[in-house]
Formats: sequence, C-alpha cells, structure tokens
Amino acid sequence: MFKLSTSQTCPLCPQVYSALHIFPGCQHTQIRNMITERHNLACRMIFKAISKTSSLGSCVISIDIGSNERMTIQNLQIFETAESRNIPKWLFPPRFPDKDRFTSSRPDFVLVTPIAAKTRKQQTNVGGWVLRSGRGQLRENGSISAASPATSRATNPRQHRPKDLSKPRRDIHLVKNKYCEDTRPQNQLNAAKEQHKDLCNILQGASVTLHIILLGVGGTIYNTHTLKPYKGIGF
Repeated sequence: MFKLSTSQTCPLCPQVYSALHIFPGCQHTQIRNMITERHNLACRMIFKAISKTSSLGSCVISIDIGSNERMTIQNLQIFETAESRNIPKWLFPPRFPDKDRFTSSRPDFVLVTPIAAKTRKQQTNVGGWVLRSGRGQLRENGSISAASPATSRATNPRQHRPKDLSKPRRDIHLVKNKYCEDTRPQNQLNAAKEQHKDLCNILQGASVTLHIILLGVGGTIYNTHTLKPYKGIGF
C-alpha cells in the first residue's frame, strides 16, 4: 500500500500482512514476545485502575498479565487474594480434576464480589454481554429484561474475603482484553466468547459474567466494546 514492500506476506511468517497481524496475530518467535508484552501492558494499566478502587482490588483472585518483575516495574502490588495465575480450586465443582483446572482457559483477571441475597438466583447481564446464572447455559443477551433485574452488590465488599463467600453469594467476573481490527471488532469478540465459554459454564457462583474489552489496533476506543465492559466491572 505504501510501496515499501513487493508482497502482501509478512516478512517473518507466511501469513497475510495486516495491522491485526502485527499487533496480536504474528506467531513468529522474533515478535511473539513483543505482542504478548503489548497485551500485558494494556492489562496492567487496567489492573492499575482496579487497584485504585479498594472495593474491587480486594476482590481480585487471579491475574495473568505478566511476571511479578513486570508488575514491580509499574509499581503494581499483587493482592493477597490473587493466589496465582490459575483460577483457585474453590471456584470449581467438587472433585473437579486439577489437570483440567490447570489447562482450562485463563482470563486476564478474575474477580469475585458479593451478591445481594435478594438477587441470588436471578439472571441479568452486565455491560450487555455474557452471563450465566447458577449452572445454566452461557447466553448472549443485549439487554436486561424486566423479569431479570440487574445484580446489586453488597454495600461494602471489603467486609468479605472472596474465598469466604458461599456459592450463592459469589458474583464472578472474568475480564479479557483483546486487540481487534478497528472497523471489524466482531471476529475477536466472538473468539474471546468461544475461548472462555466452557469456563463460564463450569465455575461455581450465583452468576458468571465475561467482560470482553476490545482495543482497536489503530487506537479505536469503542463505546460498546470498551467503555461498557469497564462499567460492568464496577468502574
């Protein structure tokens, strides 16, 4: 396009060159670590915002956004509740195999907040995306129905450690950040939903919500795919 190359093929791998390929797509070893770090850097900026919200920060139970050294460089502190990069065993069904737990999909963050007693078995959606309630099926729902009022959280989540919450009181939030094409975000959106579909149906809680935060490779910020998920988390 800019007359700087005679081919549409990536110079590092046999794939078609594009902005999406440069940012999250190329699997060549020369650039793969750079792509991973770019993703993790964006996630750490999100985590920094979560850290400033004390009621949310204490609800983070796992994070997968780079090494402890990288976190330290950005002056980010890992909360005691964030046990490891793997989702803790107490969120899975009893006798769920550790092998399957360790190989399950891993969102960038997992938060568990207390849910108000009056909404324990009701269905809703947060940010207009994905929700499962109890052991029901993963669904996509674009709006909150009158029969399913929005989830209301306890007024002071800091009084509860996530691990101490019983299954009917857990409001589980999975946060996934992805880069996507500026004009066609749907492909990456669908990929993220498919990636974590099984996990959403396995985890044990009153509700499980997948918040997909999309960032355009050219700098696009989407109201629907970027701002709404932030609000759904609780910002």
